[in-house]
Amino acid sequence: MDVLEYVIGGPEMWPRHGEPNHHQTQTVEQNRVCWNKYTLPWSYECWRWDANAIYHDVDHAIDGARRWESYTFDDGRWMPRWIRPGEVWTQDVNTSIHWFDAACQPLDPRPVAYRVSVYLAGPMDAGGDLGMRHTLMLEYTPNLEQPMAPEKFFFAKGAGWYKWERGDG
Repeated sequence: MDVLEYVIGGPEMWPRHGEPNHHQTQTVEQNRVCWNKYTLPWSYECWRWDANAIYHDVDHAIDGARRWESYTFDDGRWMPRWIRPGEVWTQDVNTSIHWFDAACQPLDPRPVAYRVSVYLAGPMDAGGDLGMRHTLMLEYTPNLEQPMAPEKFFFAKGAGWYKWERGDG
């Protein structure tokens, strides 16, 4: 299965209103998708892809005390481009993270390791107008040196990213 069938939702599916508000845009680049969060134009996350993988490109939607900061990875491998039903794909990525402060000034890069797992979770209720959809799950564990709460991303076939959870609530 091409995971893009799950990651990218048709334009008629966007924007979405609820908790939180969310909007998907595809930029001029054909291999990049961005999601604006909370109806704030400066709050977004972008991913890109090639024939083999999907990469986390930038996160400019940091919550809490780091709200105006952003980051990128040197190697942002996020998930395989293709996955077999029944397969659980897992990868540890050792890379560098590049933070940018609230004035968009780069901070010194630092090494970081994270783990990602991806699998087809079968039909799930995506809620609202989306209803029951086949779902792709991405589980992300940041900073393996000092593990942080894992995050789960839910993607509905044909509808895209519809839910996000973090293990610490």
